Amino acid sequence: MSGLRHVETDRLRAWLREVRTGETTAALMLAVAYDRGIGPRELASWYDRPVEAVEETLDSLDSPAYVAEIARLEGVDMEAVAAESNLAIESVERWFAELADRPVAEAANVIRGYAEGGVEPLVTGDASTVFHLDYDAMTERGWSLDDPDLFEKAAESDIGLPEYGRFLVEPDESILEAAERGGRSWPYACRGGACSNCAVIVVDGDVAMPGQSILSDEQIRETNARLSCVGVPVTAEVRIVTGVGDLAEFADLRLPSPASDRGGAGSVSD
Repeated sequence: MSGLRHVETDRLRAWLREVRTGETTAALMLAVAYDRGIGPRELASWYDRPVEAVEETLDSLDSPAYVAEIARLEGVDMEAVAAESNLAIESVERWFAELADRPVAEAANVIRGYAEGGVEPLVTGDASTVFHLDYDAMTERGWSLDDPDLFEKAAESDIGLPEYGRFLVEPDESILEAAERGGRSWPYACRGGACSNCAVIVVDGDVAMPGQSILSDEQIRETNARLSCVGVPVTAEVRIVTGVGDLAEFADLRLPSPASDRGGAGSVSD
């Protein structure tokens, strides 16, 4: 019977051909040997490590999030990447863990870039679908940001553009740029992450904000606010509530806007 429950040994062997550090190699070899029936105590003796350390290594690699552990072992500074992306550390760990769905060589190349190329914000390299719902349209119907089925209710309602819809964000675009490309007219001012005019609330999914300098950690972590002008989706789908820039918690961060705060969307359908 296989010792590993969540990861295939062949996958770990493929990673052995791609990793660069001795620490990562040793950890992967531990997991492969364990899968062949070698117990933690014997492995501890082989590698001259405490049994507890061996068990911790096995737990971290025999996990759906094992690629995030490989990234750490390879030298990716998760905390620094989180700070650069204005994301919670959990979001960064989840993003690296999801590299497990890619071919090993491709995922390893991504990790190498973050480990050796300096700290960079997260960039998915894939297009993302953004679903949007206007704040006023939401409150007029008695709905709340706390509703777990908020976007399900919106989809089943008679709301359409410009209050509700969806569009594709390409890897080289911000959310605001993609919205404008799709014919939508959203509020903005600085277009550089230095005001709250284009603020949105992320209801589902996650958005990195490289370069933002105005939102507080509390607004980002607890309110889940993002700036669409520098916001870059890091999940395949994102659901956001728009038109929140003039709410009390953001009012002091606004700038005079060259665009209408409530302009209509264009003719592109969802």
